[in-house]
Amino acid sequence: MKYNFESNLNDNNKAIVIGVKEDFENDSNFEELDALFNGNFKSYIDAGVIQSKFKKIESSSAVLQTNVRKVYTVGLGKSEDLTQLKLQEAFGTVLQALKKDKVTDAYLYVDSFSSDDDFLYDVGLMGEISVYEPFNYKKDFKPYELTLSFNKEVNEDKLKEGQQAGEAMNFSRNLSEMPPNVLYPESLVELIEKEFSGKDNVTISVKDDKTLKEEGYGLLHSVGDGSERKPRLVTIEYKNSDKAPIALVGKGITYDSGGYSLKPRTGMVSMKYDMSGAANVLGMMKTLVDQKREVNVVAVLALAENMVKGNANRPDDVVIAKNGLSVEITNTDAEGRLVLGDAVTEAITHKPVVIMDFATLTGAVIGALGESRTGLFTNQSRDYLTDVLKSSEKVGEKLWHLPMDESDEAAVKDTQVADILNSNLRPYGGASFAAAFINQFTEDYPWLHFDIAGTSQFAKQNAYGPKAASGVMIRTVVDYILDGSMYD
Repeated sequence: MKYNFESNLNDNNKAIVIGVKEDFENDSNFEELDALFNGNFKSYIDAGVIQSKFKKIESSSAVLQTNVRKVYTVGLGKSEDLTQLKLQEAFGTVLQALKKDKVTDAYLYVDSFSSDDDFLYDVGLMGEISVYEPFNYKKDFKPYELTLSFNKEVNEDKLKEGQQAGEAMNFSRNLSEMPPNVLYPESLVELIEKEFSGKDNVTISVKDDKTLKEEGYGLLHSVGDGSERKPRLVTIEYKNSDKAPIALVGKGITYDSGGYSLKPRTGMVSMKYDMSGAANVLGMMKTLVDQKREVNVVAVLALAENMVKGNANRPDDVVIAKNGLSVEITNTDAEGRLVLGDAVTEAITHKPVVIMDFATLTGAVIGALGESRTGLFTNQSRDYLTDVLKSSEKVGEKLWHLPMDESDEAAVKDTQVADILNSNLRPYGGASFAAAFINQFTEDYPWLHFDIAGTSQFAKQNAYGPKAASGVMIRTVVDYILDGSMYD
């Protein structure tokens, strides 16, 4: 999205975008809008040319002052029901209508939506994410670009803040959408270094497969060793505060065949998204770094391909984790929890105030919660989750606290040949079992586990983007980090 801060209404090439409340006559800018429509604004409403029902889009030509102009209106519903999330939805919906009609220049009546500067943040955010276009290789592909002008001076800093947040989400989405022959552990490291190297207060360290083996990261190494494209462990530190760090851990399986526990043919399609946990952590880091937030955050990304080869993991293998635990492999398609085990161990070396991991981990969480809710697990009491749940409600990303107790811990330890096993192959409780497995590596540090298997992609287009990678939990976690309640 581009912005023009010096345009004027007399440019007839620009479509005009207006938000319409049900109680529009009580709106502070009613007289301005009515004058724009030559005193006929209410008549347009009464005739159904303009509608005020929430998210209802109308596009038509109208005589504005002395010129015929293309007008896009979006209903905002009742003023008393209009929240920031509803403003985002309405604005994102009308932007998608502009894109569908290939409108490249538009003029926004800002106050018809809201006179609050926070709406400028929404404009910047939704201007990036609602019209996001998934990464593709079509030879005739031409990216959509809209230039938006304003009917008044606006808070450019607030607009930029929202735009940076949207750009970070799209950066994450692009990584998730890249095909696995293009994005693999080594190439992802190159993209990370290109994005973050040289930025203030940022340091990057990378362990390659030889180092992982020599230093005892046996879980990550064993998962990635079955591929020609070897694993990496990436640590990104953003130290812009003297407080203890917040640790973000991401599962980065750039492709998951299932290994010797091979997925069925249909199950392999979309497995390029199995690195979305790592991608979304990168989106969180990019938001904080680009906005120069005064926080101390460390990201640990476990990157590997789960493939089939002579030296790949096999069921019945026993491998040794970085923290010394022996793990019996019973299912090579339960690889995400393995790489997260070593990554959490690495995160603990930074002595964080809290560890949060993100992973497309289990089909079981989709069976439990569907595709609109992220499963949340913790080794703390439910009270500890209050603030992160508040952040999720604030930004409109649904979280649901799922159980993990001593029965799951016992199931993880139900092996005669090792300390723990990676799967008990039972057809139920899989999300809780996986969480209990990761908890073996947390050493009682406060820990939150986000299973985003059902939410890492949008199942269908909505106001926040197309059917594609969603960038889920980026907005929630950034808000939670900036709230700072984990230090209380």
